Amino acid sequence: MTSRYISPKTLATLKGLNLIAKTVVDGFMLGLHQSKRSGAGLEFSEYRPYQIGDDLRRLDWKLVARSDKFFVRNSEVETSIAVRILLDASASMQHEEDGITKFDYARWLSASLCYLAHQQGDAIGLYAVQNCITHVPAHHDKNQLKKIFSTLETLTPQGRWAEQTQLEALLSRSKRREITIFISDMNEHADEIVSALYAYSRLKNEVLLFHLVGEKELDFNYKGEVEFEDLETGEIVKVNAETAKAQYQTAMRNRLQTLEKSMQAEQIACQRFMIQEPLDDALRKFLTARNRLPK
Repeated sequence: MTSRYISPKTLATLKGLNLIAKTVVDGFMLGLHQSKRSGAGLEFSEYRPYQIGDDLRRLDWKLVARSDKFFVRNSEVETSIAVRILLDASASMQHEEDGITKFDYARWLSASLCYLAHQQGDAIGLYAVQNCITHVPAHHDKNQLKKIFSTLETLTPQGRWAEQTQLEALLSRSKRREITIFISDMNEHADEIVSALYAYSRLKNEVLLFHLVGEKELDFNYKGEVEFEDLETGEIVKVNAETAKAQYQTAMRNRLQTLEKSMQAEQIACQRFMIQEPLDDALRKFLTARNRLPK
């Protein structure tokens, strides 16, 4: 079944985030349908067959088109949720592998999540974090997706993660339920991103971390003498790839384990996304696993 997935290289050929998001989400919805799992979206709405007297506005027309059967969402998931995307737009997100940067992948993932949440009827907001914070506050209106896609199109990764004082102004204790999704490579200087994750988690709202990693970055599949540049400081380090590989892999493995344990301790759901991985497949695996978690 994997042949139906759309590679990041294919997504790169599509024009406009709206088309990219729709392509990813349609693939994701198809994956759920083919795997015979009910529901879709950030909250995995449960479905039941249509009954006479049900509000037609609750019909899921995509499922109707694909299955020729009429399904409605259960009322228990009809309350609006605010979904906020905190996108790492610092310079380290320029890291590129196989023609795709982490920021490319992050933008497509952000657009797809916003499209999915918007289709479900949730309020959506975007907060792009670098030296300064570009944000589209969470709202639920017909123009919100257009605003977010327009902002994503104009962003360029640069600088470092913002100071904690800048982020504190965005912290809210809304009465409605909120989900905050961090999308980052977690390359930080002094735990500034982890501290932000903790701060949002302690507001008692749900926090998710989508950690972006490249295959070469993970496996260190380089040969000979290699120069590596810190994209945020400009510092260059020269190493022999074969000599440094074992030490690097050990350090990377320890770093990932430490991150996962720290997120688990704070009850922050953490998912690693390889930037070579098809987004619809990645979303399906994560949200399907999340649906099995106790609420």
